[in-house]
Amino acid sequence: MTYSKIALDSNVFRNYDFINYLTLYSTDFEIYLPTIVQLEVGYFYRNKNLDWAKFNEDLDKFGCKMIKWGNFKPSEIIENAYRNRKELPFRHHFRDYLIATECKNVIEKLITYNTQHFNWENKFEIITPENFVKEHLKSKKS
Repeated sequence: MTYSKIALDSNVFRNYDFINYLTLYSTDFEIYLPTIVQLEVGYFYRNKNLDWAKFNEDLDKFGCKMIKWGNFKPSEIIENAYRNRKELPFRHHFRDYLIATECKNVIEKLITYNTQHFNWENKFEIITPENFVKEHLKSKKS
């Protein structure tokens, strides 16, 4: 049984302690990676002279599932961006609209350091890695 369905934003991959934590407790979560995050982190690996196979190998360490392209309707992204255009202009936040729209029917929590970029989405909780760990540790004690 999983604790919750979570998705990771690319910025949490800089926090190696958090990634190690997910690896240690991987059986407590169902972890997803949005498509744009797959590209961003995959590109980071490539810049480090690591290939796609190494990227997948590292994701397998914590049972990460790749969200498939097409798990959204482009019109939904456009509508979300239009509704929130004054707070989060599309040209600067395209990726955030894509992530949230893609994840809305898949996850319970999005783990990111850009929590303010997703405040418009109410289908899932937006939480930082540190707060997620605190919440998880608290639930394990209960």
